[in-house]
Amino acid sequence: MEPVKTIKKIQVNHKQYFRPAEDAEIEKLLHKGLSLKRKMDTIKRDLDTIQNRLVEIANARREGTTTVTLPGISAKAIVTFRESFSVDPGIEDIAIPLGPLFNRFFKKNSVLKTTAEFKNFMESGHALGIENSADVKRAMSGYISVKETKPNVKIEPIGEPVS
Repeated sequence: MEPVKTIKKIQVNHKQYFRPAEDAEIEKLLHKGLSLKRKMDTIKRDLDTIQNRLVEIANARREGTTTVTLPGISAKAIVTFRESFSVDPGIEDIAIPLGPLFNRFFKKNSVLKTTAEFKNFMESGHALGIENSADVKRAMSGYISVKETKPNVKIEPIGEPVS
């Protein structure tokens, strides 16, 4: 360790301390860092509140779409809703009535997941060659639950940046 060349006086919580210059700098950096972290946490909470309200408004205007654009004068918000399906392993019980469509709707890794065609099949009137498709859809819905993830909110400036 190098010998101390300069001692500086610093004040922390209304008390004065004498420390080597580098330690005084460390204290100032830590103090500034903590101050910025508190400000960032406050700003993040405020931004989360704004984004949550934008999600509420977009959800009311959604009309079945996955992306809603909320236009403003100085900026626009693009809210993207995401969802995924979780599949109960017991769904294999209805693999026989579905026949080859089972592999079209579901894929098995370590867990079964729905394919892109599953949602289209469940929401459409098309039976895809299945007799009693309403019964099959009811049977499948007993094994499937919809899991919504937090919507993504992106705020973009229009034209010149807002100050």
